[in-house]
Amino acid sequence: MYKFAPASKQETIVFGSARPGYSEAQVRGWLEYMQGQDVKRVCCLLPQKQLAPYSDLLGTYAQEFGTQQVCWTPIEDFTLAEPETLTGKILPFLLEADRQGEKVVVHCSGGIGRTGHVLAAWLVGGRGFSNREAIKAVRQMGRNPYEVAIASVFQAKNPFRMVAELESLLDCCRT
Repeated sequence: MYKFAPASKQETIVFGSARPGYSEAQVRGWLEYMQGQDVKRVCCLLPQKQLAPYSDLLGTYAQEFGTQQVCWTPIEDFTLAEPETLTGKILPFLLEADRQGEKVVVHCSGGIGRTGHVLAAWLVGGRGFSNREAIKAVRQMGRNPYEVAIASVFQAKNPFRMVAELESLLDCCRT
């Protein structure tokens, strides 16, 4: 449900998901599902324009999980995270969840591309995977970090360059 799955088959802390639906009942259902999975933290990748249909999604997350348990790092659809955002905000949030033994869910809209590359970055930076191993593991769990390269064709961008940017981004995550 909600495309909820761990970053890799052996991952026990960092998970990915699609966003909740827009109605209050759908948000409540998503929250109940996540809490039923023992999720204690949320990393939301939705930019402001994708948050606009909600009454106050980030406020609801803060109310349910606690302000310090919510990380909002907006990433536009079909783009990669900025290296500084990934290494300075997202990965530290995920590392703290790991240190505390608290399950965390990372979500974008569909739970595929943005979530996929963030989960791959986690596997590289937090679990020591190689780039190739991380991408393979994330893809096995239903994500696609290469979505940005696939979509680049429709944005008049070079898909090979986008794959190289993904590789470079993952390289930045090594501690």
